[in-house]
Amino acid sequence: MKHDLTEMKHDYQNIPIPQELKTRVEQSISKAKKDNECAAEIFPKTRQKLSKTDQIRRFAFCGIGSAAAAILTIAVLANSNANIAHAMEEIPVLGTIAKVVTFREYQHKENQMQADIKIPEVQVENKEGKVLADATEDMNDAIQKYTEQIIAAYESDVKATGGEGLEDLTLDYDIVTDNDKLFSLRFQQCITMAGAVQTQKIYHIDKSTGKMITLRDLFLDKTDYQIVISENIKTQMKQQMIEDETKVYWLDSDVPEWDFQQISEDVNFYINESGKLMIVFDEYQVAPGFMGVVTFEIPTDVLKDIVKDGYLK
Repeated sequence: MKHDLTEMKHDYQNIPIPQELKTRVEQSISKAKKDNECAAEIFPKTRQKLSKTDQIRRFAFCGIGSAAAAILTIAVLANSNANIAHAMEEIPVLGTIAKVVTFREYQHKENQMQADIKIPEVQVENKEGKVLADATEDMNDAIQKYTEQIIAAYESDVKATGGEGLEDLTLDYDIVTDNDKLFSLRFQQCITMAGAVQTQKIYHIDKSTGKMITLRDLFLDKTDYQIVISENIKTQMKQQMIEDETKVYWLDSDVPEWDFQQISEDVNFYINESGKLMIVFDEYQVAPGFMGVVTFEIPTDVLKDIVKDGYLK
């Protein structure tokens, strides 16, 4: 029995750590050591032993494997030194789950004016089922502000017309991306008066960090992702207009100030089922109203040198 326990201990201690995680841990330890050396130089007489903190309270083991060994390594390192624990905060969480847990509805009808607005509530959890309060609050706060603006604009219209206007407002939502990397919630608004105007708003959670992100976060630092994407969109616009005379985009027109120049930092986007980046423009943003909401699929080959790993295929 003693021999068996010794052999099991030896096998457990020699479980290989994934190279990517090992590299992240080593980088964090190196940074922590540099921070420690710097502090020692500045405050040589104030160095003191810091108490350990219980960083990780619970583990769920589904068998002994490299992932379990990696998590254990993080726990031991984080508890062994306060500076290392601080540096470990830069290592992303090992995965989150985002989902719509409920929704409420704003409905109003007065004469020929009516509104139907669905307001979802999102919950972000780690893989053990614990709710990540900050991430959940950030997402729901953003949704709340967005829907409150829509409701306020509608109620202002009702007040201005005494309820005698002609307006039909709907706002609905769907989950447009839910893969290993991203959770994206899309709102689709339609306002019908003399004609219909369609707009979209898409919010994203990076499952590796549990945080909300924008398009910029998909790309490496100091890259001209806006220019690269915009030039490809212009090429697609020109090609579409050559192939289909019914398609019209504001490009090289007689009104230059209307022409599409470059995507904004807050442009709507999502990742489709094929892992391709989709850029979305509201009605009237880059084309006449009859074109409606227009979407462009950006070839991954165009972005491969500037996009971060894992987002696109």
